[in-house]
Amino acid sequence: MRALTQVSAMIQWFRYLFYIKLFRNEPEHIPTEEDYDMEAAAIRSDAIDRALQDDATTLRRETKLVMMGNVNSGKELIMHQMKVLYADGYYPTEERKPYRYAVRSTIRLLIHSIIDLLKDTGINLPSELNQEFAILLHEVETVDLQLISVDAAQAVERIWTCPEFATVYIKNFEIDFPQYAPYFAQGIQRMAKADYIPSEADIIRLNQSIGGIRELRFNWDELDVHLFNINGYIPGHFRKRWFHQLEGATSLVYTVDVSMYDRPYLGQSTESQLLDDFATFEQWAGSEKFTDSSVILLLNNFTRFREKLPHSPLETFFPEYVPSEIDPETSARQYILRRFKDVNRNRLAIYSFWVDLDLSDNAHLYAALKKTLQHIQQRRAREEVWNASSASMGSGSRSGTGMAGRLISSRSGTSLRKRAGTDASRVISPVQND
Repeated sequence: MRALTQVSAMIQWFRYLFYIKLFRNEPEHIPTEEDYDMEAAAIRSDAIDRALQDDATTLRRETKLVMMGNVNSGKELIMHQMKVLYADGYYPTEERKPYRYAVRSTIRLLIHSIIDLLKDTGINLPSELNQEFAILLHEVETVDLQLISVDAAQAVERIWTCPEFATVYIKNFEIDFPQYAPYFAQGIQRMAKADYIPSEADIIRLNQSIGGIRELRFNWDELDVHLFNINGYIPGHFRKRWFHQLEGATSLVYTVDVSMYDRPYLGQSTESQLLDDFATFEQWAGSEKFTDSSVILLLNNFTRFREKLPHSPLETFFPEYVPSEIDPETSARQYILRRFKDVNRNRLAIYSFWVDLDLSDNAHLYAALKKTLQHIQQRRAREEVWNASSASMGSGSRSGTGMAGRLISSRSGTSLRKRAGTDASRVISPVQND
């Protein structure tokens, strides 16, 4: 684009010299209407050239992210947090008040799940907690869905922190709990108060998943981010008309809830729910639209995944997996990562993070993501420069038999192999940070 602009400017300069020479050899020329039209056209041409160059520069600097993952994987939380922190800012108090009903409805679902789990397992709570269980039974029979009684809030908090219940909750894979059950259980005393106003953290943890494709643009320091969040089924005709905007994406951000490994898949008790994530990841990572992209793999609910392993062995659902006797947790993580890499047909660079999205404000995660995106952009810029220089050198010696040709071939192969094998696996959580 810059070369074309320079050629255009040079042509205008030659035209100017030609007119000077022509006017010197001819009598004084009075500009006509045609001359004015030609000059106006030249000015418009220059303006278009400058606009095209500015647009090309902007597109090169844009960081395009495509978010994928199942509904309860945690990507909606990331979308909402980025919108609040970097785009639209915080909700005013008046806009947060209407979310009070949604928060308390989520708490009521939590209470129902606790009751169902206790009935289903038939565990014996400590005698001092039998009264708390009776309070919860009475709470779900009340018709006022707008309120959570103080007694019910105390009962939930006491039962949730009870070691007997905690053990059953970790082993549970039959009773569905709200997506961020631990967060709402820990904050239930605050949420049950009469003058309660939902906080930003409360709102972004509500299940507000909407099918379709949503966009978000924001400036992240020197990064101009264009985020696409894809949810649910997208009709084929809509894909053809819209999906071209995903081409040239900087990174495919795929979020998966690894604690769902012991959930049955398609009704098969020995099949893991993660099989669906492997298949979905294979479909997107293998798409032609992402052949030049990188992958940021967010493995969510790491703490619960780690707590489940002793009670629900990974090899129950993946018979080919052989755990390490020295460090079974690390070997389990390596196995799951390898399963994602095995379906990475385009050999995209993968940056993996083990996270707990619902247990913190995720500032540490976003700092790591920004650093990773900066690294990806810098690497892409270096590859573009190297490819351009290789092409120019190759045009001077197309046979490639000389020293320069052998050097280009050698370094290009090394670059491709390095790209294909790039991987960074980190644990980003309040508990452990490598």
